[in-house]
Amino acid sequence: MAINFGLRLRQTLLLAATLLCTAGIAAAQDTRTVNVKFPRGATGTSIDDSIRGYETVNYRIGVSASQQMTVSLETSNASNYFNITAPGASEALYNSSINGNSTSFEIPSSGTYVISVYLMRNAARRNERATYKLSINVDNSVTGQTQAPSQTASDDFADGLSGGPDHWRVTGLNGDTLNVRATPSTSAKVLTVLYEGDVVRNLGCKKVSSARWCGVVTDTGLRGWVNGKFLHEDFADEATTLPAFPVRPIQVQPAVDTSLMPRYCTGEASAKFDVRPPRITTNAAFKSGNRYVVQGYFDNGRGTTFFNCWFDLQGNFVSVS
Repeated sequence: MAINFGLRLRQTLLLAATLLCTAGIAAAQDTRTVNVKFPRGATGTSIDDSIRGYETVNYRIGVSASQQMTVSLETSNASNYFNITAPGASEALYNSSINGNSTSFEIPSSGTYVISVYLMRNAARRNERATYKLSINVDNSVTGQTQAPSQTASDDFADGLSGGPDHWRVTGLNGDTLNVRATPSTSAKVLTVLYEGDVVRNLGCKKVSSARWCGVVTDTGLRGWVNGKFLHEDFADEATTLPAFPVRPIQVQPAVDTSLMPRYCTGEASAKFDVRPPRITTNAAFKSGNRYVVQGYFDNGRGTTFFNCWFDLQGNFVSVS
């Protein structure tokens, strides 16, 4: 009897472990990521897709500060909603289950935004299915002062007006991504990322120290700098296959409302201290002299690191220290 009981116990434990492993695999497959690409020359797109149960789809799109983003969801399931999360933020910028399945807002900071489409728990628990159309539009107009990548005759490396190609194609990443930065420096803020095969407009390249940096415009109109060694001339027929890229300014330090300063601070602190945003806690902004300040902290494994994010009275980010 004792032998049979022991055998049954081992079988039960083995079955439980198998079920847990299977559940873990299923959970890992419940989330998928889609990088949004607008049709050539367009400022928006509509995506037809579907989800079932606990599945979530994260749509990633790189945009610039002060552009107007419009997102709407048409769905067959009343429990189907979406969240919009800003780069570096730990909480959703917009929750359609509270505010409705359509929104239009001014983008507070440049970078890659995530639109997560999901089913509410009541529907997910019943393994319901939702067929939907997600529409995304990014307005071409951007307010603020224009800031183009600077270059002079002495440091001009190549550009579309001086014999260089009009467009580059991203190659040689070997499965990695290419950062688009606000300025030609590896320490500059990352605005978005490019993938193997992406085509970008050439705004001109120059040498910085020993590296070649190129100013580019992505197919969503985001403008920034990338490492030139991953750019190769694109020989496609531009009249039929290349996008009519809109040129929009970089706003490296976009003005933000005080209510958004904690989220913006989280992103800046994450970049400065190389800490994942969920580990960072930031408090509400308050006025200190002639500036606003957001206080924050994170556990670094040896203790707690405290920092301050400073903004001027117009809402422009100044520094994190």
